[in-house]
Amino acid sequence: MPSLPSLHLTTDALGDLDVDALIVPVFRGAIEGPGADVALRALGLDQVPRDEHFRGRPGEILTLAAPDQPWGQVVLVGLGRLDALSDEQVRRAAGSAVRSVAERCRTVATTLPEVKVSTATIRAAAEGALLGAYRYDQARSQPEPLVLTDVTLVVPSSLAGRAAPEVERARVHAEAQCLARDLVTTPPNRLGPVELAQAARELLPADVEVEVWDEQRLADEGCGGLLAVARGSARPPRLVRLRYRPANPVAHVSLVGKGITFDTGGISLKRPSSIMEEMKGDMAGAAVVLAAFGALGALGVPVAVSGELCLAENMPGADAQRPSDVITIRNGTTVEVLNTDAEGRLVLADGLSLAAEDDDVDAIVDVATLTGAVFRAIGKRATGVFSNDDDLLRQLLAAADDAGEAMWHLPLWDDLRDNLDSTVADLDNLGRGDEAGATMGGLFLREFVDGTPWAHLDIAGPFWQDEDRYHLPRHGTGVGVRTLLRWLEPRRD
Repeated sequence: MPSLPSLHLTTDALGDLDVDALIVPVFRGAIEGPGADVALRALGLDQVPRDEHFRGRPGEILTLAAPDQPWGQVVLVGLGRLDALSDEQVRRAAGSAVRSVAERCRTVATTLPEVKVSTATIRAAAEGALLGAYRYDQARSQPEPLVLTDVTLVVPSSLAGRAAPEVERARVHAEAQCLARDLVTTPPNRLGPVELAQAARELLPADVEVEVWDEQRLADEGCGGLLAVARGSARPPRLVRLRYRPANPVAHVSLVGKGITFDTGGISLKRPSSIMEEMKGDMAGAAVVLAAFGALGALGVPVAVSGELCLAENMPGADAQRPSDVITIRNGTTVEVLNTDAEGRLVLADGLSLAAEDDDVDAIVDVATLTGAVFRAIGKRATGVFSNDDDLLRQLLAAADDAGEAMWHLPLWDDLRDNLDSTVADLDNLGRGDEAGATMGGLFLREFVDGTPWAHLDIAGPFWQDEDRYHLPRHGTGVGVRTLLRWLEPRRD
């Protein structure tokens, strides 16, 4: 499990805090934020220092020495425009500031915006601080423990009591997201399908039932998509079935995760090769689902949740599937494989078919790094969501907005469905004609949910980034975990 600092609340005056760093928000234009006047006056300053590098823009950092104060230093962090303040801006500022000191300070405290401050704002700051403190260090020969051990949030006394449970929820959410980050960033030689299935057994709590299907069971159960994709690899596929069953559940949903532990593209080899480094994260959908399951009990989720993790490695080995092969999915549908790099939808087809077989399931949500087309359409910072059910779509968009995870609705145009018709099988896995690649992927997956309310989250853009940004780290981001948890956790209003 990821190692994160402890989180505390205090109503103490700033002058009473004995910490290595005091974090103080500043609005754009170098307008003083909460606590700035106390901190600046203590440093002998009558205004916020500013230059071309610090104007209070979102995430900007300015560190000031405080040799004669109880704080070792004061860290000013930009919140952006005062009139555009949101919980997500607070989350980002907390992440940026904590990341800037996590390698050199043991204890930090941070003030919060006094404008429209609420328990939701405090929760956002807590999430941002913990997510910003994360780093992946497990592959080094001598991992070093995180320097930062304690983060204190300075909150109004009127909110302290109500904020405490929200901060605990923030901790659960952040730990779950960081677990997904760990899995996505793990080198692929250390995390194949078998190892990821074993991780589910070892990492998930006792309130989650874990069942693993090996290649023989997959063959017996007719899971032709998983078996076909894995044929080119020496590493066998696995299907991990997860079950969380609270007392008297109010509903039953199923989560399905794409888990391609490394994706070369198979015979249809990826180009350019420079993007291959990211392909260890082609199991991000499965990582998100696994991590979410780990938090369900701690959050008191009242919904029964089933899960299907579809795990395989896509390699161009001697027995790899070929373009023009025809395979049979769990529900009996035959698929002509036009492109072996469109493999994620093949393994998900088995998982979705299994999920749809459960007569009492109320909704199915799959999470996948499915298409490059999605980020060519909406960029790399947002998830594309497709759905056959407007109510489910609204719920997920609201959950994503609450989590501060950008999500955009994309269409499932029925006029394009005929492009999936194969000349030799029931479907092909690519779609001919129009270039709506993300939509074609969604239309393909829709064929396997048997009319159940369903949504598809294509996280191919935001699952990975090349540099630290706000509360998100370089490499695996764990995006999607907090959206799913906010969707599933009990209402608090």
